[in-house]
Amino acid sequence: MNRLANLVCRATVSGTAAGSAAAVAAAARARADGSTPYAPLNAVTHCLWPRRAFSETGPSARFTLTGLAIHQASAIFWGVLFEGLLDRWQCHVKRRAGVADIAASAVTTAAVAYTVDYHMVPRRLTPGFEAHLTKRSMFYVYAALAAGFAAAALCRGNGNSNSNE
Repeated sequence: MNRLANLVCRATVSGTAAGSAAAVAAAARARADGSTPYAPLNAVTHCLWPRRAFSETGPSARFTLTGLAIHQASAIFWGVLFEGLLDRWQCHVKRRAGVADIAASAVTTAAVAYTVDYHMVPRRLTPGFEAHLTKRSMFYVYAALAAGFAAAALCRGNGNSNSNE
């Protein structure tokens, strides 16, 4: 049970970092794509308010903060996959994950997240970013998600190939 608790704790940190990076990227890209920085996060709430979420472009507690909470919870969910992939290096390969392993795990997690988010779940459960972002911008959002996962792992000391912990 201690191992599971550790995994969830690490997923919370890495997921929060990744979700924050993706949210910032979505806000920045929304402006570049002619929308407001709040619109992508507001769109996330379409699972709760399908008639209004996509048209809400200003900041609000109802749409923006709720969208951010849903987005961050989703990123923490994906953080479990990311951290599980990193654990694989220690348990199965018998060495600590290096920088390349971390990058591969982060990119894999972001690719799986995109595939599930936009090709496997019902439309009502998609993130909704696509309503305000171009395909190119969507790439940047998921790249930021991967970068956030990797940054969290590197900041806590993973990636030091000289360590044999």
